[in-house]
Amino acid sequence: MMNLLTTLGAITALATLATAPLAVSLQEAAPAVPAITVPAAMTDAERSAILKDVSRAMSDVKTASGKFEQLAPDYSVSTGSFALSRPGKVRFDYDDPTPLVIVSNGATVAMQDSELETTDRVPLSSTPLSLLLDDSLDFENEARVLDVVRANGRIGVTLQDRSGEMDGTLTLILSDTTRELLGWRTEDSGGNITSVQLIGVEYGKKLNPRLFILKDFDDE
Repeated sequence: MMNLLTTLGAITALATLATAPLAVSLQEAAPAVPAITVPAAMTDAERSAILKDVSRAMSDVKTASGKFEQLAPDYSVSTGSFALSRPGKVRFDYDDPTPLVIVSNGATVAMQDSELETTDRVPLSSTPLSLLLDDSLDFENEARVLDVVRANGRIGVTLQDRSGEMDGTLTLILSDTTRELLGWRTEDSGGNITSVQLIGVEYGKKLNPRLFILKDFDDE
């Protein structure tokens, strides 16, 4: 059974736990997502303008919901639905046969396995979700920008946490024309890559706050 790090796809948390979803891959292996090819050199001005646009676009998204498709490091594919509320909150409900629910309540990320009746929790700050769920993503102080790629109608921005709490990297994938978030890719220090594609996303809907509460089995 997948652990929290593997599942969150390099949301790289505690050494004994695992990772979560959310990402369109830059690899050919990613489901239904074209690879981003090597682009022409980008000027500093272009790079700066793109980062400003991405930061603004991400900050404008307060709530989002829809479907996701996840490609795990072992190339297995999972699907499900998600709900996101900035700052700090997200929920992933996996479709059968994957018995998982992953919830961030703004402080911790919990993965619940209904077959094993277990709930594992890690600090949100130790996972790539902390960058994804930040309501004012700051490329100057919070995130170190490792790469900016523009190709095939997409923009890829690869980030690393400046605090050192988060292991690995997060690559945001956005539309080059609309700056809409299409998904992301996480890679842990061991080179394990998890990609998530977002599908049929709706923005601005009012979400039930109870979506972001996940009780332990003993508390139910």
